[in-house]
Amino acid sequence: MPDDVTALSQAERHGEEPEGRFFLIAISAGAFACCVGAAFVGQLFTGVLAASGLAEADVFEPATWTAGVVVTVPMFALLYFERRSRFVWLKELWRLSGELLGPVVARVTFAELVIVSLFAGIGEEFLFRGFLQSWLGGHGLLVALIVPNVLFGVLHWISPGYAVCTFCIGLYFSCLLHFADTVNLTALMIAHSLYDLVALLCLAREVRRRTTIG
Repeated sequence: MPDDVTALSQAERHGEEPEGRFFLIAISAGAFACCVGAAFVGQLFTGVLAASGLAEADVFEPATWTAGVVVTVPMFALLYFERRSRFVWLKELWRLSGELLGPVVARVTFAELVIVSLFAGIGEEFLFRGFLQSWLGGHGLLVALIVPNVLFGVLHWISPGYAVCTFCIGLYFSCLLHFADTVNLTALMIAHSLYDLVALLCLAREVRRRTTIG
């Protein structure tokens, strides 16, 4: 018991919550459930299959994984410029991410970050590209490409710049899904999850380094 009290008091002194490491997983799981649930509810009302772009065989295809990794290249370039750029608006994106997620991701394990990334990558692609883009395709290509990603950006609103950046990434994904024969929905889920994982790892490492230096 004294050890528990000591650990609790140390966590309080450092501004940490004992259960804080599970907060991100809980939020991610809830967001995943909302995305998948919304897609299936939409399927009931529209008749558009939410999983029409998914095939079990795609998961085991090397070409799918290759496409998923290749898709992340421009995104990793953007991540690099966010961290290194002298442009204020790009640095602001990274700073805002650090303020929002840094204290949490610095306390979670690698396995937990993998789970969080999978929840985001699978759930969001299932809803925005898998269902909404397919459904809105009946209203014209421009509508199918723009509307889901406006919503995608708004739901990731941290700042206007962050929302615009998220919209552009979503539009990039949507265009690949529509125009690139080698990119399927599974590849986008892989790319989304991989990018989130690397970004969270970079964020956690930077926060821990700053804490150590401090």
